[in-house]
Amino acid sequence: MIDPTTDRVLITGAAGAIGTALRNGMRASWHHLRLTDIRPVQDLSNNEEAIVADVADRSAIEAMMKDVRAVVHLAGVLGNYDLEALFRVNARGLFDVFEAARLSGVERIVFASSNHAFGCYPIAESVSPALPPRPDSLYGVFKVLGETMLRNYYDRHGIRSVSLRIGTYRTLPIDQRSLATWLSPADVAQLVDLALRHPDPGCMVVNGYSNNRQLKTHDPNWAVLGYQPRDNAEDHREMLRGMGVDVDAPDRGEWEWPEHGGSHARVPEHPPRHG
Repeated sequence: MIDPTTDRVLITGAAGAIGTALRNGMRASWHHLRLTDIRPVQDLSNNEEAIVADVADRSAIEAMMKDVRAVVHLAGVLGNYDLEALFRVNARGLFDVFEAARLSGVERIVFASSNHAFGCYPIAESVSPALPPRPDSLYGVFKVLGETMLRNYYDRHGIRSVSLRIGTYRTLPIDQRSLATWLSPADVAQLVDLALRHPDPGCMVVNGYSNNRQLKTHDPNWAVLGYQPRDNAEDHREMLRGMGVDVDAPDRGEWEWPEHGGSHARVPEHPPRHG
């Protein structure tokens, strides 16, 4: 177990949306947070230190691992990526962070994986982490790579880890699909906190959702971690209806997309940049 009062935790991608939610949820309990991002991290508290760096800068990553006992790896490319950017950050940068952590003696890694690691399963199948991955995109493929690397690090080096297959992280649900896949700021902070505190998670994969009534997965590892999500996307159904979202479709047994990955599973990979 990582001790929040004495152990230093490094958070990569700390200036992003999830990184900000973690800081808001963890800074009162975790006394030694080291933060890094390619952008400056704003509004530091007394128990936070920040380092501006690129996760593809191996020497910078190695330097910031000093006296770190656990790493929360959030940094990654998403959205309008091309293969080169995706590989540089989500594959090579992923390896550099994990390997620098191993060489420095880090004992726990919490990895921001994604529901896109199993997005090609039919939506009618209630997916659990025990099933083989079925990524819906290259983005999902590289998330599976991270989970597989952590299995290797556990088997060969004894590094404990928790990979969080994060769903639709937003402050509030954004569409019909997120009535099932939403993960709230409070719940993502709870998940990471539990993943760090658990005495021995082994090499665990956990679905990252809030307590949504429309949830299309099941996960016995929630009980193992002690995760009890507090938020429910249903509380925001009328807000979505007011935005013109067809929120009644799931209640009729229908679904906007036939795969867990939603539209992501059917979108072509981004073409390479030229010139």
